[in-house]
Amino acid sequence: MRWIQVRALLPLLCLLLSACSSLQGELRREIRAGRAVEGSIHGAYPDLDLYVFTYRDPGNFFESVDVSLVAGDPALEAALADLKRHDRVRIEGKLMDNRSAQMHVELSALEVVRKYEPTPPIPTYDYEATIPDDLRGKDSELFLVHAVHAGGSVLVVEHDDVVLPVFVRRPELTRDLARNDLVRLHFEIRSRPETPVHLQLQDIEAPVEVVESVMALHGQPASIEGPLVLFPESPQVRFNVFAVLQALPGDHQRQFTLVNFEDPEAFEQIRGKLQAAWDAADPDTIVSGRNKLISTGVRIRATGTFNQIDPGQANAQIVLEGPDAVEILTQ
Repeated sequence: MRWIQVRALLPLLCLLLSACSSLQGELRREIRAGRAVEGSIHGAYPDLDLYVFTYRDPGNFFESVDVSLVAGDPALEAALADLKRHDRVRIEGKLMDNRSAQMHVELSALEVVRKYEPTPPIPTYDYEATIPDDLRGKDSELFLVHAVHAGGSVLVVEHDDVVLPVFVRRPELTRDLARNDLVRLHFEIRSRPETPVHLQLQDIEAPVEVVESVMALHGQPASIEGPLVLFPESPQVRFNVFAVLQALPGDHQRQFTLVNFEDPEAFEQIRGKLQAAWDAADPDTIVSGRNKLISTGVRIRATGTFNQIDPGQANAQIVLEGPDAVEILTQ
């Protein structure tokens, strides 16, 4: 199966990481020269004043750099708050001098090139977590890893439904983490900056404990039961993507996208079966899940093989042999 064959692509992934460093250098040069750069919004969280811009190589989808955006004035702050994931924008600004390996740009201009309108539409999402209040009085907690970059120097985690940056002094503690790992962090809430809220690891011997490694699942038999998830087609993916939602300890959730790499016809049949179940569901049972839709009225069981070939993989996958590998449990 291709999830095994992809192991042969690991040297290519290393080359892509090098290319990402070159792309970051290119982006720095463009910004320093005062030129506008175009990209897309990866995430926008107005309540936390957290905005992430993706600058992508137009000739290579897998080569991209994520940049934190900071408003330069109240008008830009309002413009940022109106952005949504996948919106296409053009920015100008200056590089901020900070101690983080994460690039920050203070905006001087922001132009919306194209708004992203998903079909079906994703309603406005109301966050349930209250940060930093939910973490006050705690010195350790379970988190889901959202991103790891720069050899562990950049760490972003999820708590409940909120994404939080973590200030890392010792990248050797975090460089082997993977997106979607469930971890326990021993942390403190940083006093600066006040927004967005940043955490930092405690200065103890082992402030990071891996509760469940998603990379360790790779190649193992999979049988996950949970609500059906839909990622509407986007500028990156030209068809609806379905997933199954897994409940994790600490009120966390992880989705596994459902795929078949070897047989396009079987993959189309799988998507058709899931689309039919989605379309038959009561619309009142479909809720927003931040950047996805969740059907609380349709539960499925997906049986196949876990596929996690790269620590930065957006979602873990379950490789299915065909439509019979998905069972519609409720509808």
